[in-house]
Amino acid sequence: MVDTAAIRSQMPSVENAVYFNTGTFGPFPLAVRDAMTAHVEGVWQVGRIGDARYAEQSAIEAGTRAALGRVVNAPASEIALGHCTSDGLNLVVGGIDWQPGDQVVIGDFEHPGLTVPLQVMGERRGIEVIIVPITYAEDPAQLIADALTPRTKLVALSHVIWTTGRIMPIPRMSEIVAAHGAVFLVDAAQGPGCIPVDVQTLGCDFYTISGQKWLCGPSGTGGLWVNPHSLDRIAPAFPGYPTMEKTPAGPRMWGSARRFEPGTVTHTALVGLTAAIEWRESVGGYDATHAAAMDLAGHLRERLVEVPKAVVSDVDAPSPFVAFELTGMPAPVVVRKLEDQGIIARSLPGTDLTRVAVGCWNNESDIDRLVTALSAL
Repeated sequence: MVDTAAIRSQMPSVENAVYFNTGTFGPFPLAVRDAMTAHVEGVWQVGRIGDARYAEQSAIEAGTRAALGRVVNAPASEIALGHCTSDGLNLVVGGIDWQPGDQVVIGDFEHPGLTVPLQVMGERRGIEVIIVPITYAEDPAQLIADALTPRTKLVALSHVIWTTGRIMPIPRMSEIVAAHGAVFLVDAAQGPGCIPVDVQTLGCDFYTISGQKWLCGPSGTGGLWVNPHSLDRIAPAFPGYPTMEKTPAGPRMWGSARRFEPGTVTHTALVGLTAAIEWRESVGGYDATHAAAMDLAGHLRERLVEVPKAVVSDVDAPSPFVAFELTGMPAPVVVRKLEDQGIIARSLPGTDLTRVAVGCWNNESDIDRLVTALSAL
């Protein structure tokens, strides 16, 4: 049982506004503020160099890899630290040995964090991007199967569609992509923390993790899960000091996911992310907090029937996202008017949808305020 009142007491931002935009930035719990403040105070007082401090930095990095591993059910050796979801996407796109004419298959509402690197790679290396309309498809996995050709080298798709919140059937898609021989990259910016994740059952090659969204960690944090069977399917896109381990014979590439780390992540941010994960574990864990969010999101879908002009985007595999249109009013206008009343939501580029991201820190009072405000609009 999740104690919503206790959770909210640790998150002043969800008391100061109706916080429905975790899909962009999650609210900070008190534990994150305290951990980051203590770390900054420590390095300010005693500095950041010396054997003891270097050992502490290594321990911080190891602790965050382990914490992210717990979130997706993977050992720390399969986690590469990064600064954001886009880091993970770029690491894979930039690590593939592209040849002119190679193809990549993506969905129709992928985030610019994926589409921009692919556009740039297309211009540089002559690859072709195939866009498949899976967002509202009855059988998205079959559409992906139908789009594959002998030239398909990569399939890159979202786990949770960032517009409607629909959960894609990743395990079935993985079987299709693996049988074809292509690399399968999953953009999970809206995955860990939003929905329970077990990468051992997904079957993909690479799976990104965002620290700032549903994990409620600081900006500048994230990770990439690397299937151990896929370790050599791409090359490190940012080879350098973090990608190498010291051995008696000299530096060599790490034999784990660490070989893909793009550079040093701020240790203060890593301390905050680890604290955020430990905090979520302490207030019920990901399964229980997800169930609480899903119950409240279902309640919101039912209440939106009371808003005459609201058209809810219904999906067959829902997440804690609730997306809707308000007939006759553009979504950016809806969001601005809601914000004027202390309700934080998100308009979605390229659509008429307003997105509400429901977390375990929201309550029925939040739902009441949103429905009342929409009805007035």
